[in-house]
Amino acid sequence: MTNKELATQILELVGGKENISAVTHCITRLRMTIKDLNIIKEDQIKKLPGVMGVNLVEGQYQVILGPKVADVFLEFEPLVGLSKNNEVPKEKKKLLAVILDTFTGIFTPILPAIIGAGLLKGILLGLMFANVISPDGEMFKWLMLFSDAAYYFLPFLLAVSTATHFKCNRYLAMVVAGIMLHPDLINMLGDGTTHHLLGIPVFSASYASSVLPIIMTVIVMSYIEKFFAKVVPSILRTILVPLLTVFVTGVLVIVAIGPVGSMISDVLASNFLTFYVNYGVIAGAIFSGFFPIMVLLGIHNGFTPVMVQSLSTYGVEYLMGLNVASNSAQAGATFAVFLKTKNRDFKSLAGTAALNAILGITEPALYGITSKLKRPLIGVCIGGAVGGAIAGFFHVTATGMATGPIIGIPLFLTDTFIWFVVSCTVAFIVAFIWVIVTGFDDVKDDEYTEGFDSQEQQKNLPLGKINVDASCEGSVIPMSDIPDNVFSEGMMGQCFAIEPVNGKVVSPANGTITAVFPSKHAIGILTDEGLELLLHIGIDTVNMNGEGFNCHVRQGQAVKKGELLVEVELEKVKKAGYPTMIIHVVCNSNDFQTIQLTNEKNVQAGQTVLTIE
Repeated sequence: MTNKELATQILELVGGKENISAVTHCITRLRMTIKDLNIIKEDQIKKLPGVMGVNLVEGQYQVILGPKVADVFLEFEPLVGLSKNNEVPKEKKKLLAVILDTFTGIFTPILPAIIGAGLLKGILLGLMFANVISPDGEMFKWLMLFSDAAYYFLPFLLAVSTATHFKCNRYLAMVVAGIMLHPDLINMLGDGTTHHLLGIPVFSASYASSVLPIIMTVIVMSYIEKFFAKVVPSILRTILVPLLTVFVTGVLVIVAIGPVGSMISDVLASNFLTFYVNYGVIAGAIFSGFFPIMVLLGIHNGFTPVMVQSLSTYGVEYLMGLNVASNSAQAGATFAVFLKTKNRDFKSLAGTAALNAILGITEPALYGITSKLKRPLIGVCIGGAVGGAIAGFFHVTATGMATGPIIGIPLFLTDTFIWFVVSCTVAFIVAFIWVIVTGFDDVKDDEYTEGFDSQEQQKNLPLGKINVDASCEGSVIPMSDIPDNVFSEGMMGQCFAIEPVNGKVVSPANGTITAVFPSKHAIGILTDEGLELLLHIGIDTVNMNGEGFNCHVRQGQAVKKGELLVEVELEKVKKAGYPTMIIHVVCNSNDFQTIQLTNEKNVQAGQTVLTIE
């Protein structure tokens, strides 16, 4: 199944674009804000090929897709086609949920910059420890400058992401960040003299690499901007709203918000550091042991500000070592499942998930393997707790942010590196042994399917010949000549295409409609003989969003051979730049020994084209 088809299937099963008010994604999850959760067909979503699992956090429906999520999102977003006016009825959320949603919305967009800078610094320090590069050399200084830039100018990054999240002007937010990082302000606050703004004393504070002050400031600025946008006459709005917003916000950040935010950040950072230094074993065991549960509950992102602030303030971070220990346990448990399971398809999934976990992407392992089997998840928690206790006792530190034991190596090249290796290794081994010893209830062959058909039960396939008829009149195109490798290489099953002479598409067999794509360009049929057929009208026609397609059937409807399914405006499809061929796919073709295509070049609707045994 291609990313487009997977995206379309997901969209259909969550209730269509009318049921979605917002959509985004993180590194592994497609995240949707749903209007009506009751119409989601969750069981069918879980059975889709490529779907590792689903999660629901405070009205946000998450489909876990692993590393391919970005590619699926590129196909999913145009299908949804959200407008700014498509609002979900607002539900009152708990305070904790609001805070976590805010942290996620602010920090997720800037993580690539933070992670990239951290990895560069980690590699640089590793080369320095290996005496490959001298800290006094010019190249070292240049590269250190590159890696420090993201942290020093962190307020600029946070200004943009916070303004985006709170729907205010990002450029005004950057101006405010510029005020906080202006060299003249730094010099004034550092000269030992008491300065005043509008008669109010200005307290000394450093905003370089800060986190909380700029977030608090932009949140306040969002309300200030909206206030002036309401009270200023429209003819003067373009000039006065930015002027008044920058002035008022600038004054507030210098005399109040900035110093208060800086003080809160310092208190939180110092208290956390004190607790970790004195109670590292307990903190490490609790954090790493319960980290998988926090991910399942969707609250793990709440620790991102703590990690970013620690990196900005001290240049090192402690929670990352605990995070990686937990992820190592996830990899160990999943690898054990890979070795023990007898289900071939599930074994393949477990192997891929274990590799992803080693690289730091644990959602496929967590949602697709350990939480599904339950008992291995206990091993993950135990292994993580043991590894986290070791990391906490020896105060393992990181110089940046990464989540995998392999890719994170450069970030842990400090004086605690050996204990980083030990904590990850022990976590992996403990979780691995737990699963090997305690076992799990293996997945049965009929519980893990990846077919196109959305129905839960399949009919027994009969012996003898089965004929597949043409759904339209036109010229026959062999599978190898279809200009889409998904079909021409048989990725979805054996197939052929017909270049139609008219736009009427009829049922090629008696059966039941198992799927009707929202874009109406594809229909799934389970025939009375047990064939799983997919009629795909055109190539990439999903982008037409149903325009030019008139569908006459619905999912679950019984159809007879020759019954009209879809009417297509072929000229409209051609003008849109898409091929009009109608592709006939036997999705369960692997269940049969021989599939023979007719020698006829031109066929009528209802004429036999494939013979299957």
